[in-house]
Amino acid sequence: MRIRPFLIRFRRDENGAVAVLVGLLLVVLIGFLAIGVDIGALYYQQKTLQTRADLAAVTAVMNLDDAPATAAESTVTENGLDAAALGDLSYAHYDRDSTLTPEARITARDLGDADVNAATTSLQKSAPLYFASTFLPTGSTTLSATATAARLDLASFTLGSRLLALDTTDSAVLNALLGTALGSPVSLDLVDYEALADTSIDLLTFTDALATRADLTALSYEEILNSNINLPDIAGALLDTGLVAGSTDVLTTVLNSGATSLLNASDLIALDGDNADLWLDDVLPTIEVTALDLLVASVDIINEDALIDIGVGIPGLASASVVVGERPVGSGWIIIGERDTTLHTAQVRLKLRVALNLVGLASVDLPLYLEIAGATATLTRANACGTPDPSDVVAVFDTGSDAMAGGHGNQVAKLYIGDLVGKSFEDTSTYFTANDFEPVKLVDVLGLLGVPIARVDIKAYSSVGATPTESTEFTYDEIGETKTYGSGTLLTTALSTLLAPQDNPGMEGAHIDVTVLGLGLGSITDLLLTLVYPILDALLSPLDVLVDRLLSALGIGIGEADLTLNGVSCGGVMLVR
Repeated sequence: MRIRPFLIRFRRDENGAVAVLVGLLLVVLIGFLAIGVDIGALYYQQKTLQTRADLAAVTAVMNLDDAPATAAESTVTENGLDAAALGDLSYAHYDRDSTLTPEARITARDLGDADVNAATTSLQKSAPLYFASTFLPTGSTTLSATATAARLDLASFTLGSRLLALDTTDSAVLNALLGTALGSPVSLDLVDYEALADTSIDLLTFTDALATRADLTALSYEEILNSNINLPDIAGALLDTGLVAGSTDVLTTVLNSGATSLLNASDLIALDGDNADLWLDDVLPTIEVTALDLLVASVDIINEDALIDIGVGIPGLASASVVVGERPVGSGWIIIGERDTTLHTAQVRLKLRVALNLVGLASVDLPLYLEIAGATATLTRANACGTPDPSDVVAVFDTGSDAMAGGHGNQVAKLYIGDLVGKSFEDTSTYFTANDFEPVKLVDVLGLLGVPIARVDIKAYSSVGATPTESTEFTYDEIGETKTYGSGTLLTTALSTLLAPQDNPGMEGAHIDVTVLGLGLGSITDLLLTLVYPILDALLSPLDVLVDRLLSALGIGIGEADLTLNGVSCGGVMLVR
């Protein structure tokens, strides 16, 4: 009877219930605490592993040209991991193109590809479990981390066929080019141009002065280099820098000319992709050019497709006309970009009128057309990181391959003798073939009394092969220098082929027709044909001299290209994934 009341009181008594609940829940709370400690430890180890993966990716991309796998492995081991932790190392090209999704900006590449600029590393590590192993069948778990780093080395370079080789010993050509751009003739002394040739200006100083002169100060450098400007703005900017120490007559003439022709600044200074815009503040000050090159390059762009008549005072050359061709879209005079950046020269066409007299026996008056398609160079390596030695190679360009097949290097030069029909010489977008020309009178063969006894008509065509220079290298101490590559024998070879006998007018060589005036044909025609080729041999030598002197005055080298490395920047390294 006494036990029952006790049980009733015990059932109703709630004293100590909290202690019981705490005791029961303490096991659960300690379990969560143990898991929390493990999760915190795993999170810390994961972040540490990710940092090491980032470092390995950065190290690999900084050593793309020199054993990146070894460098990445060394970074891993020096940070307390086994070499086996580096599970994968792959390479890619990263393009910071704002129009692409982040995933599409990375394209897988092999290490040997020219445009490799990114490396991806994957690390794995076994992490111990402390308290959680009580509830799990294993005492550890595997952590992994992946990182992609991109290295954006930039180089600025110039490729030209005439501007960089422009002969400033004669101001006639410079006056003709400038006068055509301004729309009125100019007569400036050579000393005026030499003052500009002796003045070096870095592109940051020039761009800042141009922004002020053209009222573009509210824009970024990228926007400035995509703005339309006129020639007086460029001349005024060069004056505003205060760096031209000699004569300023050329710049003053341009500034006061009232010329309104516009050019886009990107035709003068081009950026290759969004990557080049990242460090423009750092890159532009490292690029130095002469004031003359800046001005004449601007004139060249404005003169595109313009027919320029130039009197060079060469005996035997009746007239010379030059068409400065249009630059390919997206290619400026100076280009700033990373690996795989390509620059093309502008096309040039020459039309010559040759007038010669061969010892009183024959008079020669014929047109000679030269079409120089240009040259191409592709940046395949740029590396100026650290403190390079003067002899270290900091830039390599692809200047070879078969230009005739549309590859890199010098484009072929084509030479024609004949009357151009059906196409405009000034239209540089039109491609010439031998079928676009008709025979033209080569000579009137004179008799003993000076009376024409025969007429010789000629139509000729020849092409020039590609340069044998496969690649062009620049060392650190060659930054700012110009290298000319190509073959100096191309012109003679082309002229020899041009005047060689050829019966098929569509093939290379000369197709000749003889018309005998007032006499029968037959053996007389055969005799004249026999005499014509010795006359052509006599014509070849003075024609070489005439063409060579004209091209020298214009600064044009057939089969040659002038490549200048203006600067190399050790681009920043960024983690992109």
